[in-house]
Amino acid sequence: MDKLIENKRTKKGRSTLKNYLYLLPAVLLTGLFFITSIFYTIYLSFNSWDGFSPIKFVGLDNYIYLFHDANFKISVMNTLIWVVCSLLISLVIPLFFAILISRSSWLTGFKNIFYFPTALSATVGGMIIASMISTYGLPQIFGLLGMDNLVCDWLAIPYVNTFIMIGMGMWQGIGLNMILFISGLNHIPASPIEAASIEGAGTFSMYTKVIFPLLKPTTIVVFLMSLVNSFKIFDSIWVMTKGGPYRSSETLALTMYEESFIRNQFGVGSAVAVVLSVVILFLAYFNLKNTFSDNNLTV
Repeated sequence: MDKLIENKRTKKGRSTLKNYLYLLPAVLLTGLFFITSIFYTIYLSFNSWDGFSPIKFVGLDNYIYLFHDANFKISVMNTLIWVVCSLLISLVIPLFFAILISRSSWLTGFKNIFYFPTALSATVGGMIIASMISTYGLPQIFGLLGMDNLVCDWLAIPYVNTFIMIGMGMWQGIGLNMILFISGLNHIPASPIEAASIEGAGTFSMYTKVIFPLLKPTTIVVFLMSLVNSFKIFDSIWVMTKGGPYRSSETLALTMYEESFIRNQFGVGSAVAVVLSVVILFLAYFNLKNTFSDNNLTV
């Protein structure tokens, strides 16, 4: 009997190993290209290369150049504006809508309406908004009202275009975050809410002291997703302004592309990529560490 059980375990182990072997080529190829790209980008960040000439080692010159470059400083500021506004909008508005419609009989319909923009690619969304607010789009309404100074291409106005693009990005992202919050609300156990209700907790106290703390895992997921997405935003900006006018609406991801593939300064572009990656990894690690610490776990 023991021998029969041992044979079954051996066959099961071989079957499991065989299944993993099918995955091995894909894992090796993905890991090889991913890891190789990371190390090659770090290597290029310490070198000067235009894509044609021999690679020349320059040490920290690319990083020194970045921190003295006015365009890079504008890019950092724009990225921070994206991050702050994205986090505020991506957390507050979707949570508000989730609370508002989570118990509604029209929940499915509302979810479809809010989720529809998420199904569009950022490129398509950017083209739609760019067409709507071009000189011959919505600004014409202000012309009919006698406000001719507002009849212009709003995407050509520095910093105004940044906030318009942030609004477009949030229009596309609110639906997904709302659905995540609805899922989190639906998985909150009923017993703490019932206990708080019996003790006479009002609506405000119920949310601030019971529901929101229990919703923390979902909030952290939404927070991290919004954080990473706002740091790496590229496609919608490229479609709507290409970082202009005069590179005034660039973010770090766009600066990385600009330096690498437009100006052929692959070393500088790689340095931007390294800086961006380090910042994202640091923030993600910091938030995850706090999350696990709150649950008495370690990272």
